[in-house]
Amino acid sequence: MRKLPAIIRYEFKLMAANKAFVILTILGPFLILAITVLPGLLSMNPKALSGGEPIAIAVSTDAPGGTAAMYAAFETAMSSQGRGVEPLPLDDEAIADAKRRVGSGKLAALVVLPAGWAESGATLYTKTGTDAVLYGTVERVVDALARESRIARSGVDPDVARDLARGVGLSIVKMSAGDREEEGGEGAFLQTLFTAMSFVMLVYMTTLLYGQMIGRSVVTEKTSKTVEIMLSSVSPRELMFGKILGLGLAGLLQYGVWVSLALVLSKLLMPLLGMAAPSAIAPGNLAWLVVFFVLAFFLYASLYAALGAAAEDEQHLGQLAWPVLAFLIVPLVMISSFVSNPDSPLSVGLSLFPMTSPIVMLIRVLIATPPAWQLATCLGLLVVSVYGAAAAAARIFRVGILMGGKRASFGEMVKWLRVR
Repeated sequence: MRKLPAIIRYEFKLMAANKAFVILTILGPFLILAITVLPGLLSMNPKALSGGEPIAIAVSTDAPGGTAAMYAAFETAMSSQGRGVEPLPLDDEAIADAKRRVGSGKLAALVVLPAGWAESGATLYTKTGTDAVLYGTVERVVDALARESRIARSGVDPDVARDLARGVGLSIVKMSAGDREEEGGEGAFLQTLFTAMSFVMLVYMTTLLYGQMIGRSVVTEKTSKTVEIMLSSVSPRELMFGKILGLGLAGLLQYGVWVSLALVLSKLLMPLLGMAAPSAIAPGNLAWLVVFFVLAFFLYASLYAALGAAAEDEQHLGQLAWPVLAFLIVPLVMISSFVSNPDSPLSVGLSLFPMTSPIVMLIRVLIATPPAWQLATCLGLLVVSVYGAAAAAARIFRVGILMGGKRASFGEMVKWLRVR
């Protein structure tokens, strides 16, 4: 292992001096900021999400309280989205013309409230059918107006009826470690969800990127026969671990820059701008982000190094890597379930299984600190798995790196593990 430091330095310089690495390191924090902060800012400012096109309202002339009162209710609701309201007569020609304007994008929507709409319902016409904010606003206005209509017809004192129908608010308080109470609710959920998504995407993308780079590097050196020259000076074990440790140091450098900038933004810059940083972006959580990246990197880098040595070309490497890649994709597509139910049996099980635990346990840590025994078990299993994967990869690498002429299967790689 005397030449291992030289290989580590070479691989580190090769990666860190790459322009793509520098650009990604610089732009990474801004991408994270866009993912975690921008959605919250947009949700607080509906005008930023709307195109500003008006909506048309066609109301029956027998509307309770008169059409003017109904138009006023829609105008008040739509002003928060920066939209105007265009009154329309309730006739076929005007409605047909409004539908054409909705289809062409000149109107954001058309709301039709025919005679008896308070019982039969109203109709909303939109171009996309996906504007949930607009749909929700119109639905709330129509529901409130229908309720007012029923109150007027019932003969009950309107003030009494409104008092009886008045809703009650529900405050959500999150209990954290040390009996600390934190305000929760939909906004806190979305904030935590976006932060968890950004952390998970970081671990997923960097682990996958560095793992694939190691695998492709090994395949390229193997197919070009340069590995034979390299192995005349170093052992297969030194070559493999040199590649893994060199890229691992580059990854740590990248995470060091990202974590430092995240702390500066959350602790200094955002308070100066009068913005509250997401509670999940705390020093402790950033430390867990680095820990789980390191463990995930060494686990998957070892596997990719072994697969690269066994692969005949890059296409073969992609085929062999699919089972490994699946373990990274599964927790990614289930992130909302883990955020909503971090202590479910599925969440706990996947947070202890080494191939998925770096992502799932990181999500659980961000939501609510898991029991100490689960964290200890997760870290212990990950360390043992990293050691086992590295030892197995070293044996496969030693045999596969010099083999060519045929595509190795997983069965053959198992046989290579028995070679002493």
